[in-house]
Amino acid sequence: MRALALACCALLASAASPAEPVDVTARVAARPDLAGRLADACARVCQGNRREARLRRVTVFPLGGDRWRVEGEAALRNRQVQAVPAGLGGLVGRELTLFDHTAIVRGRGILDAASCRLTVEAVGLEGDRVGLGRLLDGAVGRVERIERCRELLPEPPRR
Repeated sequence: MRALALACCALLASAASPAEPVDVTARVAARPDLAGRLADACARVCQGNRREARLRRVTVFPLGGDRWRVEGEAALRNRQVQAVPAGLGGLVGRELTLFDHTAIVRGRGILDAASCRLTVEAVGLEGDRVGLGRLLDGAVGRVERIERCRELLPEPPRR
């Protein structure tokens, strides 16, 4: 279940600066290898027949020395929808939502662009109704390799 934390942190692999954060959400979402990590993690831990994961934002902050602070957020929707059973007068052909709630995963880490290694500094879960938070245990301090990480980072300012 740590895969969820790693997936979120991997998706965070983009860049910004303490004064000027840069939104790189579109770059991260456009990379199938990174977007796939989040979808795979949700497939393992989210509940329901209409579960889904959605990347909400990824920002980066330049720290200097080819290091970047990465912050990101993803929504994990847990949803179960079923057809209304026959015999419930007037509702035939309609759907019934049995549960529908979304947990928000937030993560922060430091990306070393020279090695493309992301070190997880913090991971949190908000709106957790089903105990997914326990899956994040052990995520802080882990190091994840982000292939081709420079593609995700903004261009350095020209002098």
